[in-house]
Amino acid sequence: MKKWFSQASANDTKIWVTLYFLVDLVLAYFVAFVYPPKALLVNAPAMVKWVTFGSSVIGLVIGLFLSTYIGYLIYFIWRSILREEPAERAATKRSFYLTTCISGILVSLVHLVTIIITGGVTNQTVTIVLAVVGSIVTAALIDAFFTQLLRKVKLGRAVALTLLVINLLPTIWSLIKL
Repeated sequence: MKKWFSQASANDTKIWVTLYFLVDLVLAYFVAFVYPPKALLVNAPAMVKWVTFGSSVIGLVIGLFLSTYIGYLIYFIWRSILREEPAERAATKRSFYLTTCISGILVSLVHLVTIIITGGVTNQTVTIVLAVVGSIVTAALIDAFFTQLLRKVKLGRAVALTLLVINLLPTIWSLIKL
């Protein structure tokens, strides 16, 4: 695994981005059409379901780029604080794209299996567990990419910890509101 992290290429990024979109499109289809939320979409007209599906697709694209560039901004801030030399720009962005895609695929597949097993009825506990798992996987992947690909251990740990905290904030907030 370390070898793959140290040799991740642009072709790997294309493959993972494609898989990310495919898996999340299947998940969006299941949520909008196959097992829609009972209170919201079960008796809704077809147009509402298509709008839900379309907004999910738009959210996927925006989420991928926001996640990547927020991570890149955090990297830039920590690089300035720690006074580190910049890593290769393309490899750094590749690290964030791959992290977002791999983490997203993992969480989406588990979410999809959960939806299929429960017949579309997911509870808040499952959502919270998936959010925590996604946050931990994201932090671990960023740390691995920064350690193996970019050779920036200290910077990678700082970025990974910051991303972990930022990703867990909405989950913590939802637990406080309970």
